[in-house]
Amino acid sequence: MNIQLQNIVHALTKEFKSAGKIIFRSPIINYYRTSYPRNALVSYITDSFRNKINLSHTNLFESMEIGKAINEAGFNVDIADYDYEGIIDYSRYDLIFGFGEPLINSFYKRGKKIITVYYGTGMHINTQNINTLNRVTEVFNKTGVWLPGSGRIVDKSWSIQTMLVDAMILLGNEEVTKTYSHYFKGKIYNIPASIYKITNYEEIIASKDFNNAKTHFLWFGSSGMIHKGLDLLLEIFSKREDIHLHICGPLEGEPEFIQTYNNELLKTINIHYHGFVSLNSSLFKELLQKCAFVVFPSCSEGGSPSVLNVCGNGGLIPLLSKEASIDTGDFGFVFDKINIESIQFTINQALHLTDKEIKERSIKCYEVISKKHSQTNYASELRKCINEIPGIK
Repeated sequence: MNIQLQNIVHALTKEFKSAGKIIFRSPIINYYRTSYPRNALVSYITDSFRNKINLSHTNLFESMEIGKAINEAGFNVDIADYDYEGIIDYSRYDLIFGFGEPLINSFYKRGKKIITVYYGTGMHINTQNINTLNRVTEVFNKTGVWLPGSGRIVDKSWSIQTMLVDAMILLGNEEVTKTYSHYFKGKIYNIPASIYKITNYEEIIASKDFNNAKTHFLWFGSSGMIHKGLDLLLEIFSKREDIHLHICGPLEGEPEFIQTYNNELLKTINIHYHGFVSLNSSLFKELLQKCAFVVFPSCSEGGSPSVLNVCGNGGLIPLLSKEASIDTGDFGFVFDKINIESIQFTINQALHLTDKEIKERSIKCYEVISKKHSQTNYASELRKCINEIPGIK
């Protein structure tokens, strides 16, 4: 097949897939079958409304809770995927909540006042892209290989939704808020990301060997290995024999990263790659039992649910970048910078803790995270914010 024909086939295939997505993922109308005088559109994800919630990501629980909260505030609720680009009749809506194409397109096609609320699950896209591209460049300067697929690059800036909305509700702490307040002068609310409570922490800590666990560190994340600092940890742990790194994440989706760091990942005796690990698996519980620390030098997060699930289920002491956007109180550690020297220094700080200190910090970590980031607290804080936004109640 010649190149011109290949391009035509590719274009037609892309067009067909796009059309299919619009047809098969059209918005869900009046999910709760209510008859209120006002209508709301949630622009986020529809998977949890179409299927049973699984443990793959906390956004499935959060999307359901958002729908419930808005319905309880007196709105009939429609739900669309954030990337849905089909036709939407905006004249019927009094509120649009979420992010993405349906929210942004409303500003082009509205004929009346609509309350708009941006729901931010991470740092501002401008900050995220700059941070992740800086990290990708750093890896290129070290390895001579460009690995943008291991960053978290968002091609669409979606600037309208971070400047023209009436209010924002953001996951994470003040580090997240700072990245938006430069562009948005309206009301910004912060709420804690949620976790799935799976394990019995009392059972884990009762039989945990903290003397052995203090030499085991866990990296638990999703895609974007450079974005989430795994390359830095591979550099550090591959040069040390006194500590172990356990890696849980979908590396198979980033083959170029695996190829570039093949020796560190697969041929280093103290680096253990476990692949994707489900929260309700026996391996997840084993790793919580084996490790004392979770280490996560990410360059941009919205509270990092993956880390929170580890802390809130196993009490693993967090060693984090400030960009992970998690308050570590007096139980965790925060790197001064996302670089080898700072991470190495913080790891050594953690290693100098006594077994008693590690246990005490673990208990404190579990107590704080499991309460602050519980689904109950997320639901409560979400409703407080929604009900405070002018025009909703």
